[in-house]
Amino acid sequence: MPGQRGPAFSNDDAMYRLLVQGVTDYAIYMLAPDGTVVNWNAGAARAKGYTADEIVGRNFACFYAPEDRAAGLPERGLATAHETGRFEAEGWRLRKDGTRFWAHVVIDAIRDGGALVGFAKITRDRTEQRAAAMMLKAASDNLDLALSNMTDGLCLLGADGRLLLANARLGEILGLEAGALEAGEPLVPILRRVLGGGAADLFARTHLRPASGTREPAISECVRDGSALSIRTRALEAGGWVSTFEDVSERRQIEGRLRHLARHDPLTGLTNRAALRTHLDERLRRAPAPERAARARSAVLRIDLDRFKAVNDTFGHALGDGVLREAAARLRACVRGGDLVARLGGDEFAVVVEARTTGALAGLAERVVRAVGEPYEIDGIPLALGASAGLAVAGEAGYTADALLGAADLALRQAKEAGRNGWRRYEPGMGDRAAARRGMERDLRQALCEGGFALHYQPIFRNRSGALVGFEALLRWNLPDGRTVSPTDFIPLAEEIGLMPEIGAWVLREACRTAAGWPDHLSVAVNVSPTQLRSAAFLGSVEAALARTGLPASRLELEITETAILENRDTARDLLGRLRALGTLLALDDFGTGYSSLSFVHSFPLSRIKIDRSFVRELSENPQSTAIVRAVVGLARGLGLAVTAEGVETEAQRRLLAEEADLDIQGFLTGRPMPAGHLAAFLDASGGRATAA
Repeated sequence: MPGQRGPAFSNDDAMYRLLVQGVTDYAIYMLAPDGTVVNWNAGAARAKGYTADEIVGRNFACFYAPEDRAAGLPERGLATAHETGRFEAEGWRLRKDGTRFWAHVVIDAIRDGGALVGFAKITRDRTEQRAAAMMLKAASDNLDLALSNMTDGLCLLGADGRLLLANARLGEILGLEAGALEAGEPLVPILRRVLGGGAADLFARTHLRPASGTREPAISECVRDGSALSIRTRALEAGGWVSTFEDVSERRQIEGRLRHLARHDPLTGLTNRAALRTHLDERLRRAPAPERAARARSAVLRIDLDRFKAVNDTFGHALGDGVLREAAARLRACVRGGDLVARLGGDEFAVVVEARTTGALAGLAERVVRAVGEPYEIDGIPLALGASAGLAVAGEAGYTADALLGAADLALRQAKEAGRNGWRRYEPGMGDRAAARRGMERDLRQALCEGGFALHYQPIFRNRSGALVGFEALLRWNLPDGRTVSPTDFIPLAEEIGLMPEIGAWVLREACRTAAGWPDHLSVAVNVSPTQLRSAAFLGSVEAALARTGLPASRLELEITETAILENRDTARDLLGRLRALGTLLALDDFGTGYSSLSFVHSFPLSRIKIDRSFVRELSENPQSTAIVRAVVGLARGLGLAVTAEGVETEAQRRLLAEEADLDIQGFLTGRPMPAGHLAAFLDASGGRATAA
């Protein structure tokens, strides 16, 4: 019959054709013992694209890819079927058009009386099924990968509370051996064994509940061997639960550290300002209002290190931090268990104490000032600072934390104004003095903005010849009502509130502007404050004043003090070197009043020494003062420095100085400070020579 060749079969062939050739879902065909296709059904034609006329008589190896044919796969399949009776496998096969499909193949050996007469071959296209299986496997692999790499432990529980699956991380978190979380195991007994009965019972009672309309997860925490676990369970609508176990130990530690940092100073470990204020408020509210006068006797002691800024600027913040830590340790050693020690910021501390007698509070203040003010040694460097303190007691200074802290601060300021290294107790009048100080601060700022300052000029003469050599510019503050504020009153305040760099810049400009109109041989001396020397803008201020007024730098003399240099020697040395390179003159003011003047004269680029008025005043009365003046003059002569004697008020003082050397003199004897408007008349009247004032 067409489309059928090979050995003859029995009379049942008609039945075969009706049964087999009508099948369209499977490729069913016969092979000769050598693999030649004998017949071909409709399913084969549909699956592989060949008609019966195109394929019958060809070897079935044409359905295999070249690499499979080269590997002998067709022959091995027939050999296996011959030997065992059946060969079954899956693999890629080729259609007539060269495309591939995934085939499931069964080859059965056909025998007649024991003799092999051929093979029956059934092939089914499984490409779609394979693709679906691959997708399912990929999803399963991804799920396994996700579960195995989760940082949290996870398990799926059936409605009976038994495990359906659990990842390896859950076993690690619970400290279980591998294989302890097998499917079918009830979870609650495992938790009871690992976490204890309380945690397990809580889990069974609050986590293993049916799904509710809110679908909110159940959450609980427990501690195991110092580790904190957070357990979260969500009920499933279909029954069962999914639970995650998270090790939150590190998070809890971080949260604990953050809570500590929110209430403590990170450098010293003391309570910080915010926590101190909260603590004090709670303590003051502890007693009902009517009883506060009798019971609310909490006290605050505010402590500030003296000269800390100079140490910090000179030796650096690392050493300054060491000082603060040591001061904190000393404070802790001074107080009782119920007292609170805090760092308010910078070098300021506070102690909050319970009610004590007046004597006990005074004893505490003295003990704290003495302990904190003792010399320090940090990294082998000895340091002398000192400490000041202010004490305020509830009932005397109000009943709020802010009122008490403010009162203690007022007392602290009084202690500093009294000379430092001591303590003061708050008194109601201190508030008035503080208000007056705030008023002065306000007026001082207003004077700077509205031209409330003026310069007076005191003449300086060459002693023996009487020739006028220049003037010293002295700052004055004139109030609108005609009163004048002494520089000794307002300059320390201006230094404290940071106005001196601005005021000093104005003084430079005004003094240079005025001096530019004098004869060319006259110079002007301007005092420089410590805060000006610390300012990075000071050199620029000098340059700007000279450039704006046209005054030669050689006619400007800048007077500095030992205190200004002491705060930071290296910075001061560099700045003074730049100023000398600019051409200005540099004078060391109040020479002889400090312990390190000789070292300053030797190591800094000075051009003049000014002998302090205290030595000049005693020239005719104290032989030691005469010896000191003689020594200073000799030192200056040896170093090539000019000398000015300040505070010359009597003719006797002038004559004694003239006997020592031809130095410059300045004082009431030869001229009092005068406004700039009086200078022209003074110059005309004196003719440039000294006259008695």
